[in-house]
Parts: sequence; structure tokens; C-alpha cells
Amino acid sequence: MIARLFFLLLAMAFASQAAMFDFPTDNRALLEDRPQDFYMYVDRNFEGVSTKVWEGGSFGYVRGPQRQGEDVIYLQLHEGIDIAPMRRDGSGKPLDDIRASAAGKIAHVSHEAGGSNYGRYIVIEHDIEGSPVYTLYAHLSTISVETSQKVAQGEVIGRMGFTGAGINCERAHLHFEIALLLNTDFESWYKRYFSGTPNKHGPYHGYNLSGIDPAKVLLECARNPTFQFSNYIRGQDAFYKITIPSTSSLSILRSYPWLAPNGEEASPPAWTIAFNRYGTPMCATASPKAASTPEIAWIRETPFAYNHTTRGIIGGSKGGPRLTDSGKRFLDLLARTDQKNSLDN
Repeated sequence: MIARLFFLLLAMAFASQAAMFDFPTDNRALLEDRPQDFYMYVDRNFEGVSTKVWEGGSFGYVRGPQRQGEDVIYLQLHEGIDIAPMRRDGSGKPLDDIRASAAGKIAHVSHEAGGSNYGRYIVIEHDIEGSPVYTLYAHLSTISVETSQKVAQGEVIGRMGFTGAGINCERAHLHFEIALLLNTDFESWYKRYFSGTPNKHGPYHGYNLSGIDPAKVLLECARNPTFQFSNYIRGQDAFYKITIPSTSSLSILRSYPWLAPNGEEASPPAWTIAFNRYGTPMCATASPKAASTPEIAWIRETPFAYNHTTRGIIGGSKGGPRLTDSGKRFLDLLARTDQKNSLDN
């Protein structure tokens, strides 16, 4: 009897353990292997055929089909997931509440519907294994939180809508991202390259948030209560590696020290950073050779052009990879000295 009670209490405690990240709406069809009911479709017209494909609402290279010989490849990266509504009112407008996927602090609120392609959106900062990880909730109709407010996991932060470019009432959805912040001193980089356009979003701009597949994280968290975010990032498949100059205030490593294996020296001559095919840093190793500018250290060969498997960061033909102008700009953001932290030390 005592043993049965013990195991019952243990099971209850296990069941009540909150997942690191939880689904931000009531739509959990993904847990029942019904992706067609989870993702909001996109309208696709390819080779004269019009379709509504749910795959276009998932993460990754899922948009912009192009035929190359006998293959069809997708050129446009969707750096989040589009979650379909569960309820609508009589006019078709969504009624779904949007909830914080994890406990955290509201880092940014954009109330301006036309301020970006995200429409009205929220960014929450979460302390995950001692590092800042961010969730983004876009295309909202209403927002019920303010910057710096602390929120609990599951707390309502807004309502689903269809603000922003490219969607209408029929395709209303929540665009949801889980991301790393590339550089805390984003503003100086932005002013260098986009001085003619005001930055309305501070460091929480799409250029500075590097996303991973939220659906895979949500599923892993639901199935595995011991899920470790850092191990998940480091376990991504590497598609290319780039060596960048070393600095003691490299922002990405200050924010995510677990990107570098234990025992790495603090300031090596250079860092070689491995990226997945979506441009997310996944591992950093000390390089014995100094680098004055970013250099391609390795790239995975595929039948397709390099820019199709590196988010346009690397170009050139097979066997002759080179950094593109946008790739150099991206690496300048990644390698840019974090002036704020440098001044603090």
C-alpha cells in the first residue's frame, strides 16, 4: 500500500512538471500527429497549379519553390511556425488567446500594426540554463502586456489576429519563433548598414534574432521533461563553419557560453563557429590560427548552389565557396565587439 502511494505521488509530480516551453495557443494538433490542422496553410501557385499547403506554415525552407532539373527546391526561409486558430467569431476573426510559452520578462512590444511584417508583436526573454532565449509572437490583434512586465508560463499576453504584411482574415494565425540574440549591441551595426531607416525594435529586430524550429522544441519539451536546450542547439546538423577573429567580448559567447565546449580558452587566436543550414550558431571551437577577417573553414557539399543551403551567407559554385555581401554583413554582426560589455569590464 505504501509503495503504491509512493509511486502514485511520484507519477503525479512527474505529470505536473512544467515543460520548458509549452504551446502558445490551444492548438495542440501537432501532439496528435495532425500537422495539417496545426499549421496555417499558404497559398501556392507553382507551375500553373494553385494549392493551399500546410507545409508552408512550418519552419525552414518551405516557401518559394523553384525547379532545378528534376528536383524542386525551396528558396525562402520561414524562420518560425504559423499556428492556425481554433475558434473564430461570426465574421471569421480568430478568438484564440495567445499565452507565454515559458515564464519570462516582456522584452519588446510593438503596438504598431504596420511597423513591420510581424504586425503587432511581442518578444519575451526567458532565462534558460542561465542564458537569454527569446520567444516571439506576431500578427496579434490585441496585446495585453507591457515592456518589462514579468509573465508566468501560460499567462495570456494577447489575442490572435492578422496584422502585418501578407495575411488576411482567412489566413489569420500566430507566427511563433524561438530564437537566440546574436548581439546585444545591435544598434551600432544597424546604423552602419541601414542608417536611412529608423530601427523601431531595438535589439529585438528580425536581423538579430536567429531562430530554430519551434515545433521540434515544443514536441521535445512535451515528451521529455529533462529536455536541455543547450544540448539541442549543439546537436543540430552543421552545414558550414566560419572562422572569425577572436575578442574577449564576443557577444554570442557571452550570452551563450555553452556554445563553446568546456575547457576552451577564453580568448583564442580565432573562433570557428559551426552553423546549421538556417544560419543559427550551434557550436564554437577555438582556432589555433588567427584570422583578421571571417573565413570559410568548411562547407557541406550538396547538389545545389551554396546560397540555397546557407541562407545566402555563402555563394559561389561547387568547390569555390565565397562569402556573399550579405554573408559578410551577417558575420560583422556576429563578430562585432559588444561595446556595452567591453565598457563594463
